[in-house]
Amino acid sequence: MHEIRVSPPEARHCVVEASGELDMAATGDLCGAVATIDPRQAEWIIVDLAGVTLIDSSAIKELVDAHHAAADRGQILLVRNARPIVLRVLRVTGVAALLGIAPAKPGTVYGQPGTVYGQAGTGPGGGAGGTGNAG
Repeated sequence: MHEIRVSPPEARHCVVEASGELDMAATGDLCGAVATIDPRQAEWIIVDLAGVTLIDSSAIKELVDAHHAAADRGQILLVRNARPIVLRVLRVTGVAALLGIAPAKPGTVYGQPGTVYGQAGTGPGGGAGGTGNAG
């Protein structure tokens, strides 16, 4: 079970709040919600995942598709407030950086001590926010 709510645009941004389990049953809902946001009223779309308890690959694809659809309309889509388990999935799948989520800090679950993030070919997996071993 999931719910997606869109707040009225305010100060050139709009918040899309998702809650519950984002899985195959939620397919289309997030993109549909993002598509309703007028780019003349909201340049920034903030997807708040604070209430999301589970996210699967279909929901990750949905987030990426929503990001690209927003970009096609001249909008910027960012994710905020992801719970640790959801954040971990976004980082492991490599979409965290695309969605505006900072890479893990060095010495944390997905950060290696001494790793430099944000430069091509560096960081776990060869780039910011990726996975794997630092080279």
